[in-house]
Amino acid sequence: MTAASTHIPADHTRAAHTQLAYDAVRERIASGTVVPGEWLREHTVATSLGLSRTPVREALRLLAAEGVVELVQNRGARVVDWTPDDIDEAYRLRALIEGYGAGLAARRADADCVTELRALQDRYEGALASDGSVATVAQCNDDFHAAVLAASGSTRLSALLSAVSSAPLVRRVLHGYDTDDRQRSVVAHRDIVTAIENGDDELATSAMSSHILAARYSALRAHR
Repeated sequence: MTAASTHIPADHTRAAHTQLAYDAVRERIASGTVVPGEWLREHTVATSLGLSRTPVREALRLLAAEGVVELVQNRGARVVDWTPDDIDEAYRLRALIEGYGAGLAARRADADCVTELRALQDRYEGALASDGSVATVAQCNDDFHAAVLAASGSTRLSALLSAVSSAPLVRRVLHGYDTDDRQRSVVAHRDIVTAIENGDDELATSAMSSHILAARYSALRAHR
């Protein structure tokens, strides 16, 4: 194999480094390692990750576009400290978007989609039952919600959701889930799958909306 055949394009490497920085910073915020109000210095983050400052700068811009950090001229990036009103609004908007998506999924999902949703729900329940890490539980939860939106057949809903929601905020909320929160979440997911499987768009919309609105109180409790 020649040297030329193993060459990785610079733009590909840059994109990979940006993704690495994005994932790492996002996880630090979600886990609480970096707290709201804390400054993220490009040099410090780059050094800790063994990267140059360029991919870190691009990652911080992506996080700023999601509302996770705010960029302050000549000072750097600071982790956003959401207010209770911010949290309330974000969850209410999520309930509208994801509720509508679940309703569409009930009308459009085929048998393969339902099978996938049941598998993802089983995986989520398994992670909860085994006291899996918050990262594992959160990923299972994310995968389930993403699959519901995918089953809706609407490409716009995911874009809208990313504009109003904060994955790190959701991850911090899961850190504070108690037994009642977990059980309520499991039942809600089951209701959503049942509604989609039976083509009941009204139940699917209601179940998803109620699920998100109930999680809002967990989010507000975690914030306090």
